[in-house]
Amino acid sequence: MPEVGIAVLGSQPVTIRLESTDVVGSGSAAWPRLLLRFKIQLTQPHGQEAGMSYVLLRLTGRIEAPKIGEIAHFDAGPLVEEPPPHPFPAPLDITVDLDRARVWQYEEARSGAEAQLNITFSGLAWLPQKQRFERVYSSGQLQLRVPRSHWVDEVVSRWGLSGVKMIEISFPTSKVGDNFRSAHAHVESAEKLFASGQYKQVLTELRLAFEGLTNSLGFEDHVKDCLDHLFAEFGGEKKEKAREAVLSLYKFLHLGPHQVIQAPNAIGETAITRSDARFALVMTHAVFEYVTPKG
Repeated sequence: MPEVGIAVLGSQPVTIRLESTDVVGSGSAAWPRLLLRFKIQLTQPHGQEAGMSYVLLRLTGRIEAPKIGEIAHFDAGPLVEEPPPHPFPAPLDITVDLDRARVWQYEEARSGAEAQLNITFSGLAWLPQKQRFERVYSSGQLQLRVPRSHWVDEVVSRWGLSGVKMIEISFPTSKVGDNFRSAHAHVESAEKLFASGQYKQVLTELRLAFEGLTNSLGFEDHVKDCLDHLFAEFGGEKKEKAREAVLSLYKFLHLGPHQVIQAPNAIGETAITRSDARFALVMTHAVFEYVTPKG
């Protein structure tokens, strides 16, 4: 478990630990937050200051990430923590407010890999025998590596946001609405694949969204006929242009592998980048908002 010590009275009697799976997302898309479930252990100082006592009054932290530097800071609030007679790791839950723009920047830098966070601590202690306060600092950084799967499932997903979703879709309460909702589930799955860095699979999942909708509406893999049906009320040139625009997107999605088990970026395949996958996601969201019945 990653840990770091905090220096007080010439030694490091305070230890802070954080398991990689004790990082959880909370809040909302408008206000993403990060819950850090630390363990803190206070012991008696040793060395020249052995026998002296201290009270930890305040603990703050700075969270940094590779490539982009500081992404957040936090304050644990007022504390009155003294070393117990029998030291043990006590829970210390801290919720960190995040900036959505900073989250976007971090996800771009992470680019589907594991999440790396480096945390530096500082604080304030009261020294009763010396009748003075002392600023305290961590001896280094608590270097955290959160597995990609945990970060996607327990952090990003809990925020209820994807760096690309900007459209809210209301599905009708009808059988047709159920068909659209079922097809859109593939889009939501594609968002998770995007966060995991599986960009070719993003395109495949989005293609399945269109094909699932086509089949559920009774057009049996005839996407063009399904679009003619969806745009029937348009008529004329508007219908033709709308259909061709969506068909062009559908053709683009065929750049993804047709089977998820296919090896990514095999010889002869087109490399799909993060930008490609984001483009496909944004466009598919827009299409579903456009074609979903409003009532």
